[in-house]
Amino acid sequence: MNMKIVAAVFIALTIIFAAAFGAVYALDSSALSHKNSEITSKNNQISSLKAQYDNEKAAAVLEAAYSHWNNITIENLSLVSAEYTSNATLHWIGGPLSGTYTGISQINATWTKFFNLWSAVWFYAEAPPTVMVSGNTATVTSMNQFVLTPFSAEKQVQYLNISYTLNYILVNNNWKIYNEVWHIVGSGFISYTAGEVHSLKAEAALEAAFSHWNDIAIENSSLLEPQYTSNATLHWIGGPLTGTYKGETSVINTWTKFFNIWSAVWFYTIAPPSVSVSGNTATVTSMNQFILTPYSNQSQVQYLNISYTLNFVFMNNSWKIYNEVWHIVGSGFISYAQEFAEYNEISSLGLNHINQIAIENISLIMPQYAKNATLYWAKGPLAGTYTNYSEINTTWTKFFAMWQAVWFYASTNMTNNPVVTIHGNTAYYNATFTQFIVQNSTGFYYINVTYSIKYYNFGFNPATGHDDYKIVYEIFDNTALGPISKLE
Repeated sequence: MNMKIVAAVFIALTIIFAAAFGAVYALDSSALSHKNSEITSKNNQISSLKAQYDNEKAAAVLEAAYSHWNNITIENLSLVSAEYTSNATLHWIGGPLSGTYTGISQINATWTKFFNLWSAVWFYAEAPPTVMVSGNTATVTSMNQFVLTPFSAEKQVQYLNISYTLNYILVNNNWKIYNEVWHIVGSGFISYTAGEVHSLKAEAALEAAFSHWNDIAIENSSLLEPQYTSNATLHWIGGPLTGTYKGETSVINTWTKFFNIWSAVWFYTIAPPSVSVSGNTATVTSMNQFILTPYSNQSQVQYLNISYTLNFVFMNNSWKIYNEVWHIVGSGFISYAQEFAEYNEISSLGLNHINQIAIENISLIMPQYAKNATLYWAKGPLAGTYTNYSEINTTWTKFFAMWQAVWFYASTNMTNNPVVTIHGNTAYYNATFTQFIVQNSTGFYYINVTYSIKYYNFGFNPATGHDDYKIVYEIFDNTALGPISKLE
């Protein structure tokens, strides 16, 4: 074979095989490039789906956090409780509830205490909360402000700034709180300063006091009753209702007795009342005058000066009276005619007392004294100071035992006529000359006496229709004694 031909054929075959190899190589390279492109695309899709899934998990966690804060603001314990794992922990930092609470029971008890403090709650996040998700756990951190109105003062608005941390775990496709940190980093008043709030409390207590006095004036027991706590105490000092009354029923019964005495009542405060507030308690003190018309004589107008003390406690969103002092420090008549009648009453009481001595009637004499009265006997065998009902009774009994008969007369001339003076609840009967004529087995004698009687008005007595004046101090100054034959 011609070598030239062989060489030519070899060259031709080489060219053909080279071309074929080049075509195959070009085909494989294109396919590989396409496959790589598909892998990259799939990876990008997977990354995108993963990011989307992570974002959805974060969104779900954030939604759970907002739901938790919202359920706190609507104060719904059942909704709040369902957001925790059974062994969750609540770290409360700051304020009266500060502590670490583990388990649903303790956490529920803590939120219940919190809800009992506030009548209304609002919240907002001061900046977008931060959410971090790692597998089946997540953490939310936020700076929240809660705006709150306390039950104790619903006109008051406060705020709590809370540094918040919520740790979640995915349980049965639900994000549950397994750790919570409520950290109070700031608090204060929004609507009023602390001083303004204190002033509002004092204003409310004063308003409650005036409402109480007004309801006394309109004699309305049904309005008075809800103003007291169930175990309130009323201290009544002076007059026929003197006593200490405990419990709402006893207090209202006492006011009913008071209302049954007077057909009309008015009042005013002699000076602005004094108010002091300490936390949830308040005290109002005042000097009041009540103007009254008795049922027994509705043309008569009297007054009672009352030293008043009202002690309040804030409960059920209002000030309630738990202690009250009604102290009668003065009483009398308003008009001149009534004042004249009062002078006549004291004059009559004084003469009546001396007359009962003359008829030696101990049973009529003794009711004229107050239980703690004092009798001062200046001279003679009975000289001494006798205090209390029993001693005075014994002294008059001894006096009556000395004489078989007693008469008296009081001078009615201008210089010796008995003098009556009245100062508030106190009245004085002074007779510079009263003469007793006495008889015993040896004859008749005279006793000249300068008489002084101090009365105290213990209040209006509806049984008699008069003020209840009693002798509290008496001076029997027997200035002269001798046989009647020596009288000119």
